[in-house]
Amino acid sequence: MNENIIFKKVIGLDHVIIDFKKNIFSRNNQIWMLIGKRGVGKRTLSMRLSAYIINNFSDGWESSQLTNEIFNKENDNLFYIAPIDENKSGQITKVQIDVLLSNFKFFSNNFNKRVVIIDKLNLLTSSAMNSMLKMLEEPPNGLYFFLIVDELKNVLNTIQSRSQKLLINKLNKEDCIEILKQNNCKENDDKLNEIANLSDFSPGIALELISLSATNLYQELLNAFLKKNKIQVLSKKLATSSKNLLSNIWLAEFFLKRLLILGIKYSIDQRLVEKNLIFNEVEVLKTINKNNDKNDLLEVIDNLNSRLDRVKKYNLGLELEIFQFLNKFH
Repeated sequence: MNENIIFKKVIGLDHVIIDFKKNIFSRNNQIWMLIGKRGVGKRTLSMRLSAYIINNFSDGWESSQLTNEIFNKENDNLFYIAPIDENKSGQITKVQIDVLLSNFKFFSNNFNKRVVIIDKLNLLTSSAMNSMLKMLEEPPNGLYFFLIVDELKNVLNTIQSRSQKLLINKLNKEDCIEILKQNNCKENDDKLNEIANLSDFSPGIALELISLSATNLYQELLNAFLKKNKIQVLSKKLATSSKNLLSNIWLAEFFLKRLLILGIKYSIDQRLVEKNLIFNEVEVLKTINKNNDKNDLLEVIDNLNSRLDRVKKYNLGLELEIFQFLNKFH
């Protein structure tokens, strides 16, 4: 995820902030789990709520020097843990959690509260998850946790039960586009509309797609579903869209699953998706559905998952897996 997507204002999440402020005083819960799909603003929201806490719930927290330090991740009272680029598995390791445990002495240089943000808790390894559980069993006074989660299925039930959950729903298109404009996107309105639809109204994903110039690549993918001779070049481009293999795997998965899920919905009722289709997706969906019903497409998604898992686990070539997968549609 694009690490530059940090801004103090949030759009479309006011109801979550109100819920947090109401419950943090009435329940005095120190462990908060932010749950929602990738790119909807969980990390931005966690930074904002962290600033509110570290400023001792002050009314003037937004304009304080502490808040500027927090958003720049330069404050000693904020501890931020996320997957590291050097870790090819894309997970948060036990070593990272153990370093947090050993270095975090539960003391600060002032009387302010302290906050730990675990970005992508669902990406902890099983051993890291167990270490995290020990830390959460009896959190010291004045220490708060924000656990950012994309998928609950990978989070221990014992951690879930200790957390106050904040559910973050998908934004609407207007809010997504407004966030893109606030992040200085120079695209015209038509392009912003396409990117918002492609990202499924997730501004974090939209900004990442812009940084990868991914809309052109998506158009090439659509053409590869229609013309077999486009597959080889497209496979290479998609597998090398960035220097980071995990980012390339994510982009391939995101694009392909978008089309397959749209295909399932389209086969059920075209009206479910027609408002959010872009480029020549209608033609591609008709082609996909010509030889596949919704049950077939569910099996195709399972096949895609298996192929991408092989790339991650056994370091197989992403380009070859994409090439073979796309050829199944011709």
